[in-house]
Amino acid sequence: MVEILRARLGRKPARIADLGAGSGAWAARLLSEGHLVYAVERDRAFFELRTLQPIVADLDQPFAHLVPNGLDAVTAIEVIEHLENPRHFLRECRKLLAPDGLLLLTTPNVECVPGRLRFLASGQLRHFDRDPSFNDPTHITPIQSYLFERMASDCGFRIEHHGFNRPTPTIGKGLVRLVSALLSPLLRGITGGDNHVFVLRPL
Repeated sequence: MVEILRARLGRKPARIADLGAGSGAWAARLLSEGHLVYAVERDRAFFELRTLQPIVADLDQPFAHLVPNGLDAVTAIEVIEHLENPRHFLRECRKLLAPDGLLLLTTPNVECVPGRLRFLASGQLRHFDRDPSFNDPTHITPIQSYLFERMASDCGFRIEHHGFNRPTPTIGKGLVRLVSALLSPLLRGITGGDNHVFVLRPL
């Protein structure tokens, strides 16, 4: 993901807001690249990066007024699936960006081959099901790529890039691996790796 930003920002230091910064690991990586970073996190106690003071904000509520605007980039790494209203989130992100800014976000890919197999077998979505060994209980909003295209457009964005964290998903069990390999060439639509990687630009 750092490479995606390097290729698109084209200047340093960029002004970047890292939304849902968590412990601060991604913010630290951005700082190491020479960027000016605003880390936004709901739980100050969870934020461990001592060289940066986080902006405390709940991303389910209006937050754009708390963060400097006119930014070169906004990042949200594994955040949108935790939120109640992704359209609200995208609209708030849009307010933060300069006209030529970008929004980089990642989210679990429920459309990958093992995700389709899980839904076929159980009616549940990969990374969103009831089994705590497979699921984060704070995952509440799955993102489907076609619907996300519509959502992005509704909120004033176009999708400049859609990729994945890796070409194929991580598959643990041998039978699932075998069936996935057999089915993958036959399936239509998005498959890809474990996580979507989207780059959005303001319209």
